[in-house]
Amino acid sequence: MKIDSSLKILREAIDQFNPTHIVSMVSGGQDSAASDQVAEELDVKIDFRIHGFTRTGIKETTDHVREVYGRKGEYVEADAGTAYEDYVLRKGFFGKGIDAHGFAYRVLKATPFRKAVSREIRQGKRGVRVLLLNGARKDESENRKKHLQTYRADPASPGNIWVNIIHDWTQDDRDEYLKRCQTPINPVAKALCRSGECMCGTMQTQAERVEAAALYPKWGEWLTELEKEAMRLHGFGWGQKSPKPAKGQGDLFAPMCKDCMTRGGQE
Repeated sequence: MKIDSSLKILREAIDQFNPTHIVSMVSGGQDSAASDQVAEELDVKIDFRIHGFTRTGIKETTDHVREVYGRKGEYVEADAGTAYEDYVLRKGFFGKGIDAHGFAYRVLKATPFRKAVSREIRQGKRGVRVLLLNGARKDESENRKKHLQTYRADPASPGNIWVNIIHDWTQDDRDEYLKRCQTPINPVAKALCRSGECMCGTMQTQAERVEAAALYPKWGEWLTELEKEAMRLHGFGWGQKSPKPAKGQGDLFAPMCKDCMTRGGQE
């Protein structure tokens, strides 16, 4: 059974890192729904559930996460606050492609994640080791099959260890499991085939924007207004290449942006 492979990965990570805390990362997508469900089935003591709230995406996704996971125990949001709008109004949108995505990931996810873990768990103490369970799967792309590790320490914060608990699962495995467990699925993920939480424009297409705006007009209206102001100030819009491209990110470590990376053709 696939859950046996998840148990093996979890045991190996615990044996190697001897964590002081275990966190379940819940994006609102179906992979993270499966990884959280697996952790529950394996009777993992989850200290916190953390949701990355970039404030660039579909509000209904965060509403779903709050409703489903907020009631399960300690729940934390890694909130980027006004970082996106502030940056866009100051310098324009992040741009398009892998380098732009890497910069956006650092601003909207990596920094808020590390701050949330530091604030809620580490609290200035030494020797805190946190396993961050998430739903990255090697089946998502050819590159992932070759390079995705079952677990990896965050290069910028080695005490945070990302564990891909459903690493060996296929999409069919995931879907069958979610159906069997009757796991609540985010309606946005059903409609868009992705969580829809981060729509920063670095890896999404204009067609995806049109689809999301048609289904979620409030999000579409917000983005249109922000884009009008950005165009007036900087001359380029959402999902367009920046006149000043972001600098290369090297070995991009972006465990919570796997859907965008895969869909963007850069993963």
